[in-house]
Amino acid sequence: MNTSNPKLKIPKTNSRLAVIIYIVIAIATLLAGNSVSVSLINKIVYFILGLLFFTLIKYLMHRFLYHSGPDYKDERYWQYKFHGVHHEFPTDTGLLALPIPLAILLGAVFFGIFYLFLGEVTYSFWPGFFIGYASYLRIHYLAHSRKPPKNFLKYLWRHHHLHHYQYEDKAYGVSSPLWDFVFGTLPPQELRKKR
Repeated sequence: MNTSNPKLKIPKTNSRLAVIIYIVIAIATLLAGNSVSVSLINKIVYFILGLLFFTLIKYLMHRFLYHSGPDYKDERYWQYKFHGVHHEFPTDTGLLALPIPLAILLGAVFFGIFYLFLGEVTYSFWPGFFIGYASYLRIHYLAHSRKPPKNFLKYLWRHHHLHHYQYEDKAYGVSSPLWDFVFGTLPPQELRKKR
């Protein structure tokens, strides 16, 4: 199986470097929000809610944008450039993350949107959201570049590989199968095991 396509003009990103940068930015944002008059317990709750919200947004984007019709398999469409190319070349680890400047720009846009609705608690909510993205990137990178670990994370490897190699219309959650369970997109094999 081909691992990359030299003809593609799609920028590649070092996922490890991206994860480090995003964690640093999230920690800096948490520190910047230290003066916000919100209790520590509320900051923790908002951080966790931000993390969960990221998993929901990622699930919805993966399912309804990236897999919207057959266009994600056609090089002429944006869905291919954002996601279809990853399905065609799943072991090309340079195709697993958005370019870092674009991800930071999108992160800033999300921060602004969250601030409009949440105000100062955004300094706790958004870092959870951005660390959710960094965690997703790390899990996704490892799932495509390493053998499954011999711990609880093995399930995430298996879940994501079912999406790539058996059920492209199932298992949209990469860093969490929660929304696949909620929205009924668990692969049949996982449903049988749960019963």
